[in-house]
Amino acid sequence: MASNRKRIETPLSNPSELVRLDSVSMDEDDEILPDFEAEVDGRRVWVTAVLERTAVVEPAPGEPKVLVNRRLLMVNPGHLRVRHLASKEAARRGREAARQLRMAEHSSAA
Repeated sequence: MASNRKRIETPLSNPSELVRLDSVSMDEDDEILPDFEAEVDGRRVWVTAVLERTAVVEPAPGEPKVLVNRRLLMVNPGHLRVRHLASKEAARRGREAARQLRMAEHSSAA
């Protein structure tokens, strides 16, 4: 199934600007957002998901996606988008507080 997503073909970078994806330094509470170009063995790929040790890449539009170790992906760190995960932690704390409130209401009603 071919992807309808348009890719802008721009030079990825000067090879000297590329670094291994696993070497990009971030805060512990940050995650790299998907949908960016990278290189694997000199071949340009599209990263559709970034996991803990691997990334899901689409070698070319319409080709099957594959897992690639983050050590093998070369990226321009200036082109990466990062999201701070503090909002996820706050949401988890809120769900836990709501759960404890429900438990307290349930035990007082009994």
